Amino acid sequence: MNSSRLTMFRSVVALLACAALIAGCSGSKGSSNSGQGGSGAGAGAANAAGGGADQASPGVTADTVNVGYLVVDIGELSKNLGFKNIEDGGFDVTSKGIQAVVNYVNTNGGVGGRKINPIIKPYLGQNDAPDYAEAQCRAFTQDSQVFAIAMDGQFQNNARPCYKSARAIMLDQTYVPHDQQEFNEYSPYLWSTSLPNFDTFVKNLLVTLKNSGWFDGAQGVAVLAPDAEVSRRVSTSIVAPYLQSIGVTKSANYFIDISNIGTLGATSSAALTGAKNKGLDRVLTIGGERILAVALSASEAQDLKARYSITSYDNPAFFVDNPGTIVPEARVGMAGLGFSPSSDMRADSSTEPFPDPARPNEGLCKQIIDGAGAAPPEGKRENYRVVMQFCDATLLLKSALDKAPKDLTPNAFKNAMWSLGSSYTSAVAYGTNWSTGQYAGVTTVKGLYWDNSCTLSDRTDKGCFRFGTGDQPLVP
Repeated sequence: MNSSRLTMFRSVVALLACAALIAGCSGSKGSSNSGQGGSGAGAGAANAAGGGADQASPGVTADTVNVGYLVVDIGELSKNLGFKNIEDGGFDVTSKGIQAVVNYVNTNGGVGGRKINPIIKPYLGQNDAPDYAEAQCRAFTQDSQVFAIAMDGQFQNNARPCYKSARAIMLDQTYVPHDQQEFNEYSPYLWSTSLPNFDTFVKNLLVTLKNSGWFDGAQGVAVLAPDAEVSRRVSTSIVAPYLQSIGVTKSANYFIDISNIGTLGATSSAALTGAKNKGLDRVLTIGGERILAVALSASEAQDLKARYSITSYDNPAFFVDNPGTIVPEARVGMAGLGFSPSSDMRADSSTEPFPDPARPNEGLCKQIIDGAGAAPPEGKRENYRVVMQFCDATLLLKSALDKAPKDLTPNAFKNAMWSLGSSYTSAVAYGTNWSTGQYAGVTTVKGLYWDNSCTLSDRTDKGCFRFGTGDQPLVP
């Protein structure tokens, strides 16, 4: 690796180590965890068969419900590194927007007749570590005794077991892949409010790539995935059989060690070298965890002539905003699947209006946020992404608790969520459904592809992602 590329590589992983917390990446190996075990108060009660889930939930009085909001704050680091990022206004603006949404809900019937008591805390990116994640969990579950927590940027593998052990409902917006098996293990506590079920998503990603011609003429496929239970399970049970079914006779799995920046970089580079040595000219990345961005910042990406997949888990915006940190020609031929309007597109790379009348809660959230003076500096969909996620989680919580019995338990909340079906319209997704068995709400996606010729009004470099399809329902 030459000196300039090495400098670029170190810069991109430094940025991503921080930006990961808000853009769907990871900071610790095995970020997808089994729901068994855990730490923190109440582990025994939570893990007793049915016991904890049928007992009265914490944080609930006759008049109020304690709800936590954990907002990632990465400060000025990305600006100091010289990278282009969306401007969402930071923690102060986001927390102001959250408070405005809570005020709106409380003045419009509350949640099942109770008022939300919000506990809003920053999650400082520079402190991200297992001890810090657990300390935050204890602060919410022991000190504040929350009924539910809306959270982002929770990649440490002890975070979710801690909240589960305290019987707190997790409205999780972190771009971490969870499959049905993992949701079942965490039931009824873990809910991905703005993501799809990962195993279903990957099945549909493969079909979309096939239909777009991405596999046509392929000499072989390299599968890059995080070294974690969920991605290993999906790679083995879904990806490998599908590749065989469409006649791909040569493929290899590369499980990337995402424990830290060093292992992430080393194993990503080694994967591309392995793909080149095996003659593989398609690179399928699944599960996000900043793998694609780091891989394309390494010199090995210059040597491997391949087409790459792309999904919302990979944070498509990064590849638009920071072409100088990667091998830019690797974007040509990218195709894949998106589930997040604010992450997939730039304001002028899509004809979709903002707010979109097809998503009424997107318009409602924007109205509430703007009315409180909490709008981000630029009025584009991508800049609203973070505060919109918390608005969406709050409105979803209201919709569910309005249907729940007064005697709240975790299982009662689960049943209320599953009674929503398609009646709740997401503010942050193309389409959602909360029918029985559904712990991840997103059920509608769009095909994506790289357009090397497009010009964006606020970018000097050409290139952006476009929609390759209209709305597609996720097929189980």
